[in-house]
Amino acid sequence: MAKKILALAFLFFPLLLSAQTVRDSCLRMNIFSCHLSGQLLGGDIADRYGPTLGVGGSYLFKTRTNWVFGPDFTFFSSGKFKEESILAGVEDPNGWFITNNGEPMLPTINERGFYAGIKLGKIFPVIGPNKNSGLLITASAGLLQYKTFFRLEEYSIPVIIGEYTKLFDHLTNGFALNEFIGYLHMDNDQPINFYIGFEFHQAWTECRRDWNYDLFGPDTKARHDFLYGIRVGWLFPIGKKTTGTYTYF
Repeated sequence: MAKKILALAFLFFPLLLSAQTVRDSCLRMNIFSCHLSGQLLGGDIADRYGPTLGVGGSYLFKTRTNWVFGPDFTFFSSGKFKEESILAGVEDPNGWFITNNGEPMLPTINERGFYAGIKLGKIFPVIGPNKNSGLLITASAGLLQYKTFFRLEEYSIPVIIGEYTKLFDHLTNGFALNEFIGYLHMDNDQPINFYIGFEFHQAWTECRRDWNYDLFGPDTKARHDFLYGIRVGWLFPIGKKTTGTYTYF
């Protein structure tokens, strides 16, 4: 009996170690990626900030039927701040702030935020060099969060440092959806693996601070935020060799 089991093992072992090529097969893969994005804003968030730039990473598990799923994270920032009124009352008559050294100063004010979610999608191999490339469509659900960020170049401004920033930053977050449509490319032989396309965020958010200085109380407004733009990512499939081969055990 033991000899028969051993013989079967030797018979099937080469099959378990067989290699498949990206060129010829639709493969199961573990794919890590990093990405850059640029978004225009709409809805309530557009009243406070200008266009954003994002950077992030994700992990995707790709099945042999070209379904993909996994976590996704983007950190984004805007260099344009529009709601100057949130600092009214702590500026001098000329719009300057007084530092802890008694000198007038203008801080840099912008946005910091992130999106974290779980995505599900599919690759349709209608274009591209192989069955692992093609039209990529995904959707994800998660959390969108953003706040006003104060950058102080040299000296501290007492009213907007440490815990005091919570009176002015209008920390906001809530449930969000993200959709993406674009092209995903898995090269046959070279490590040139990428995707590019259009993405769209919709978020239902609220301010999470209990007290805001400019309102002299909480901000209870239900907000509806939109971000839309271009996203480009570089893919790192685990196990891919320079010959375009994956080996499964």
